[in-house]
Amino acid sequence: MKVAYTAWSWLQDEYNNWGPVSHLPKRDFEQSLRDLKDCGYEYMENFNIVSEIYENDREEFDEVMKKYNMEFVCIYHYLTDDFQKDMAIAKRCVRFAKEHGFVLMNLEPPRKKPGQVVTDADLLTVCGKADEIAKLCRDNGIELNLHPHWGTYIEAEKQIDFFLAHIKENIGLCLDTAHTVLCGMEPAYLFDKYLGTGKARYIHLKDINGDPDSYPEYPPRRFRALGQGVIDFPGVLKVLEDHGYDGYLTVELDFNRVNNYESARTSRKYIHDVLGL
Repeated sequence: MKVAYTAWSWLQDEYNNWGPVSHLPKRDFEQSLRDLKDCGYEYMENFNIVSEIYENDREEFDEVMKKYNMEFVCIYHYLTDDFQKDMAIAKRCVRFAKEHGFVLMNLEPPRKKPGQVVTDADLLTVCGKADEIAKLCRDNGIELNLHPHWGTYIEAEKQIDFFLAHIKENIGLCLDTAHTVLCGMEPAYLFDKYLGTGKARYIHLKDINGDPDSYPEYPPRRFRALGQGVIDFPGVLKVLEDHGYDGYLTVELDFNRVNNYESARTSRKYIHDVLGL
């Protein structure tokens, strides 16, 4: 297994909140590489914004990745209410992947509106959109994984199962330890289930505090660096090993308690000291 980091948070203007996209994105992207290299990471995932930042600067991107001996392995895309725009960005991401030699894309379902009840018809619409993007990916040698995610149309096990039962393309899953807990599921169980069916093909690691009543205004603020919450990562690792998983373990943190560097360093140290990777 290879340890990666999702470094999109360096591209926000505010460390501990979702601020606007950095006004100096290339500077901050390079800072993420510098920090992650210092923390011991060799692989990176990032959001679709990177394909825009470097759209016309292919050689510059390759040079800065080579400078820090970092490998870009996966790009993260997401569905919105504007599928025409989503598809245009997906095409840009696919071009970016082909230009830079990686083959993985993650896809987040659309966000729910407050109080919205997701219907089967809503889920079928998501399946159709995901299939279109998956066909684009397949035709270009890219593997697409759906990321079940709190606050979206696909959160819980029954919605994941509905999605898998109604898609036409070969779409895998990016399972996330903290989102699994936040959505009322147990990571070892969920990972075992979908690794067993061959659908769990990419892993996000983050921790979560044990107080379900904290941050009621936005529960993902409960997310923590690895070892600072309640998730049984050794148990998760055992499940992965039992199934022969040999892909990426990609660390992510939406809200840093100190800053991006300290969060990345804390998680990498935990992976080394506790998980032995």
